Amino acid sequence: MNLKDFFQLIKKRMVLISVTAAIVVAITVLVIAYTFKPVYEASEYILIGNLQNKNIENSYEETQKIPQMLASSVDFIKSPIILNAVKEELGLKGLALEEKLVIENNKNSQIITITVQDQDEKLARNMAKATAVISIEKMNSLLQFDQVKILEKNDEIVKKNNGAAALAIALIIGIFSGIGLAVIREQWDHSIKRERTIEDLLGVPLLGRFNSKAEFRRSAQEDYPHAEHDDERGRYIVKEKKKQVDKATSIS
Repeated sequence: MNLKDFFQLIKKRMVLISVTAAIVVAITVLVIAYTFKPVYEASEYILIGNLQNKNIENSYEETQKIPQMLASSVDFIKSPIILNAVKEELGLKGLALEEKLVIENNKNSQIITITVQDQDEKLARNMAKATAVISIEKMNSLLQFDQVKILEKNDEIVKKNNGAAALAIALIIGIFSGIGLAVIREQWDHSIKRERTIEDLLGVPLLGRFNSKAEFRRSAQEDYPHAEHDDERGRYIVKEKKKQVDKATSIS
């Protein structure tokens, strides 16, 4: 199948492709409406060290100490010491908090981002705040970090699982699925529907065509107007006409 045949196939099977795409989109809408729930994302930001160090004498020492504090803080927040304390604070026994928690620190940044995702909007916000507050308390008491603080309270919640994106993806999948079904149906369909196909197969030009069934029916009705009321007689006439046509075709 060359490119021209491919586009002709799409044009011929446009109804099949459209119906398939519509079915996939409809199923996706039902799944989103009755099965999927939105995921809410809450974040808190912790500052390690001072952004502006006015003491020039200690600036080099502070520069060397901050990367170690950042690395230690990220590992400490992920540790069971913080996770278990957060679970106990919020009464979340049995919850896999580590699967919902993401700790990030960009290179050359003194800010640690604590992000929590959950299907419960209020719970996601409470887990993020509790993790940030407890982390600072534990770092001050256990690690003796005195330059750790929350930048500011963040009540913004981000809603994930965009339905429009899911529908767009479903539409693309539906279109490609329809094209796949159209190609499969075309490959399994061996009937001849175009005169050009006959010319390509036989290697000779096609001079004309006729519809034998239509000719039999019209001829029988003209010769015997009441044949439609006599089924047996009508079938006999059609059979005889077909023999005549086949004989004329064989002679030609």
